[in-house]
Amino acid sequence: MQLFDLVSQDFFRPLTGNHRREYMDILLCLWENCRRTPLHGASKTMMIDWAEDYFMGLQKEVVLEEEELEFSEGGGQTPRTMATAFLRRLKQTGWLEERQGSYEEEPKFVFHHKIVPIIRSFGDVISPNVTAYQGKLFKVCKLLQGIEQTEHPYEAVLREAVGDLEDLNTALRQLAASIGEYMYDLTKGKTPQEVLQLFDTYEREIVQGAYHRFKTSENLFCYKSDLLEQLQLCRGRYVQQLCQDCSTVERITQEEAAETIEQLISNLEENLKEIGNLMNEIDRQHILYRTRAVQRAQFLLLSDATVKSKVNRLLQVISQEIQDADELMEPVESWMANTICCFEQGYVDWQSLKAPVQPKQGRIIEQMEPLPELPVDVIVQGQEQLMHYIRSAVTAENVNHFAQKVLQKQEETSAHALAEQYGTSEELVLMIGLHTYSQSSDRMYEIEMLPHILVCGGLRFQDFTVRRRKHET
Repeated sequence: MQLFDLVSQDFFRPLTGNHRREYMDILLCLWENCRRTPLHGASKTMMIDWAEDYFMGLQKEVVLEEEELEFSEGGGQTPRTMATAFLRRLKQTGWLEERQGSYEEEPKFVFHHKIVPIIRSFGDVISPNVTAYQGKLFKVCKLLQGIEQTEHPYEAVLREAVGDLEDLNTALRQLAASIGEYMYDLTKGKTPQEVLQLFDTYEREIVQGAYHRFKTSENLFCYKSDLLEQLQLCRGRYVQQLCQDCSTVERITQEEAAETIEQLISNLEENLKEIGNLMNEIDRQHILYRTRAVQRAQFLLLSDATVKSKVNRLLQVISQEIQDADELMEPVESWMANTICCFEQGYVDWQSLKAPVQPKQGRIIEQMEPLPELPVDVIVQGQEQLMHYIRSAVTAENVNHFAQKVLQKQEETSAHALAEQYGTSEELVLMIGLHTYSQSSDRMYEIEMLPHILVCGGLRFQDFTVRRRKHET
């Protein structure tokens, strides 16, 4: 089943329009007042009063959109009509539903029971609760230790333990994912000195308190070993009792119950092993972001050479010498008096006067005299040199031509044989080019590397065999 099989297609539209912040505030306000009521709701009049109070306290003007005007019944833009329009739209999109009261009771607006988990998740995102990590593990341990005295060991112990350990690991994953943002919020707006002082007490002030207690608890590993022992007992001594209770609760056969029990025990063992991996990752993330923050603070301290920072340091030294408030108006007679000189606005020292920079003037470009014509033999010689350079250049075309030349009368040859046959520097470069272009798509050859090394023409390279490509034969 999919989410939109349970809610309407317009369910999220109030939270995606121009008034999404107002809708979110109203939903959380209504939920805060209704979350402890039996049906998660209240009378229509009371709901409208709460929404009206919100709009009356809002410090900005809210203009109803077209979809909201349909529910205002033309009553204007008063806080009452806006509250009514917003609540009716929430009812129309599936957030609220109307329940008729008895003969003497007023109709109620209640939160739809299927979307209560969504409303609760909104509050968890905005104000997350700090999980009692050690308490979760202690609860699971106590449950398993008392399994023999429990009448319903499957429902009251094993299923509860699986849920608690999954919640514990989920909270640890959330902590590992949020360390970077937590560290940024903690150090944001602080000077480098304050950041360095803050990390002197890192474990006490930065690491989340509940996790720090959980990690440093002397009983943590005792809990883990004890839990593993209890799980082994669940496979042996208590397995019959667990299967009987599971068969009764789930209404399944004994064989299916045994499979369910084994799956739950395996899940518990996997979750226990995962706790150690998660704690190692959390510690690694703490070290990483702590190191980055300290390095950033140290860099700012070492690189802050601006005039503003220097003046601030001098003023801090002067302020340390002041003992009384009356001394603030007295002239400074220490060695710092000659260090800072304050001048009125517009003051210019005669030593700072310099000759103005002369701007560059544009000049007319002079016409060049025509060059004399080159002799014909010089031109021919230059063209021959250019063609020789083109023929000897290490290009894919020249390398293919060289490979076709050396394989004209044989199927394959080696670089060692080519080095003995072609000794000029141009041919040696083309021979090395065979290896350079050995992966090109239009090559006409293949090479196979050999284990020994060649030294030729002052170059040292690995020997290889050159043969025709299969599709060329």
